[in-house]
Amino acid sequence: MRIGGLASGIDTDSIIKDLMAAQRIPLNKLNQKKQLLEWKRDDYRALNNKILEFRNLAFDMKLQGGYLSKKASISQESIVSVAATSSANEGQYTIKINELAKTASLTSGDLAGAAGGSKTLDSLGLSSDTQITITGSKGSKTINIKQADSIDTLVATINAESTSTGVKVNYDANMDRMFFTSAESGESSQIRLELGNGDNIGSMLGISSNAEVSEGSVSFASKNTIIDNTLGGTETLTIGYDGQSYSFDITATTKIGELVDQINAEMRGSGVTVSLNDSGELSFHNDDSGKAIGFSESAGSGLINTLGVNALAVNTSAIVAKGSDAVVEFNGIEARYDSNTFSIAGMNFTAKQVSDTVVDIGVTQDVDAVFDRIKSFVEKYNTLLDDVNKELLEKRHRDFKPLTAEEREAMSEDEIKIWEEKARSGMLRNDGMLSNGISSMRFALTNSVADLPVGQIKSLSEIGISNANIAGKSISGSYSDRGKLYIDETKLKKALTEKPEEVMALFTQNGDTEGTDGIATRLYDQASQLFEQITEKAGTTTTHEEKYLMGKENKDINERIDRLKLRMIDLEDRYYKQFTAMEKYINQMNSQSAWLAQQFSS
Repeated sequence: MRIGGLASGIDTDSIIKDLMAAQRIPLNKLNQKKQLLEWKRDDYRALNNKILEFRNLAFDMKLQGGYLSKKASISQESIVSVAATSSANEGQYTIKINELAKTASLTSGDLAGAAGGSKTLDSLGLSSDTQITITGSKGSKTINIKQADSIDTLVATINAESTSTGVKVNYDANMDRMFFTSAESGESSQIRLELGNGDNIGSMLGISSNAEVSEGSVSFASKNTIIDNTLGGTETLTIGYDGQSYSFDITATTKIGELVDQINAEMRGSGVTVSLNDSGELSFHNDDSGKAIGFSESAGSGLINTLGVNALAVNTSAIVAKGSDAVVEFNGIEARYDSNTFSIAGMNFTAKQVSDTVVDIGVTQDVDAVFDRIKSFVEKYNTLLDDVNKELLEKRHRDFKPLTAEEREAMSEDEIKIWEEKARSGMLRNDGMLSNGISSMRFALTNSVADLPVGQIKSLSEIGISNANIAGKSISGSYSDRGKLYIDETKLKKALTEKPEEVMALFTQNGDTEGTDGIATRLYDQASQLFEQITEKAGTTTTHEEKYLMGKENKDINERIDRLKLRMIDLEDRYYKQFTAMEKYINQMNSQSAWLAQQFSS
């Protein structure tokens, strides 16, 4: 704590403050220089973000797919919807929805009882604590269940593993039933429930179904297990079902998983599917238990015994439900899909209902979509041009310097706001880098594209895009617009309708030189170059100061400010020491004067 003027009566603090104010002028100038530099850097960065947005749009305009947009019309939207992609060919097509894809599902019977979800599993017929294995499209999971568990507990436990199995279940207390659903649709989707203690899960859940699950007697370690590596040649296993025979070749290198895939592919739609159960045994799901599954083999091969299907055992502890594929006819050709959303010939379909109606589809070029795309690109260019020109032309108020801390204290918030708006205006006025960058873009737009075939569109003006637009007696565009583009919509749509590939080449051509590049390619390169130049000078919010020019300059200013602040502290300390010494001598003089006066008075 410094207390001055006790002996002299001089206002030491005010004098030192005035002395320091004069010495602080260089520091204030450095702080103002720092503030101006940071304002200019921020203006560069704000503009660079807009340049980056335009560059990204120019990149999209380089891609040919955007100029090949197609649209599809359909006669029966209620039956099937369609959306054409750029790869679809223009023309007429037909589609007919014979079957919709369905998810696998199981619905329990009436679980009989007033207790609702609090009913215990032993009341449903579970004879002992055991495990239940749930298998779905995502995999299999075995969980522990107890006789004392409630239905609500079982539902929560199964749903907790749905990310591993793809099976979910709901219990409706009003209907007193459980509803199992699979995550995916199609014939490959399934729901398989199996109890570990051998109880009849169908009876327990009241699920009556004509389908049955039959299993073999031989366990295979994994899907990669070879069926019989002692086979001398190619042997044949034949499966008979519903009056049809299905034959499968097996060699000494055939794996059990490969056979499973072959059976499911060949017997697809028959009502029979096969998988490996948890024990590695072949498990056959038969949609109609009234139709027997029979097996025969090449003489002497022993395949039936090797596979353990000589006497399939019905597994009453397991219930399996299968999904079904969507079956459609496209241009009279039948196809199957595991989802109601599917793609054919560059068109994306969503089947909604089965119908005998043949739906007509028409694919045409989407001129409006391409027009809107080009129009949006031009508008983005004009917006960027306005933003850059605004910075280049903004007036610089050099009389308004950044405020010092003392000046800010003496002003109101509104006064500070008005002052700083003027002080930071015109930071990029007549900036050479920006001027050159915009000029390069304007030349890229106005110059013709070389190396295109004779008679083909070579400039924007040929498709109705230029710095001036004449419509009747109305003329748009002037020198004061500083390069702004205008569109003759009629002329552009005509070019897109009659010469879509030429318009595409005008924008997207990738030549060996700038003169042979398409318009979008040129603008992308010019915007990239300007973006990199500004980044090199002003950096980004994540760039370290030493990595860009203005950052280095700002770092140097900060170091100079720090050194000057230390000098100010030392100088202020020296002033106070000098005034303290003066006060000390004045105090001594006052003491001597008082002593002399006392001596004379005596």
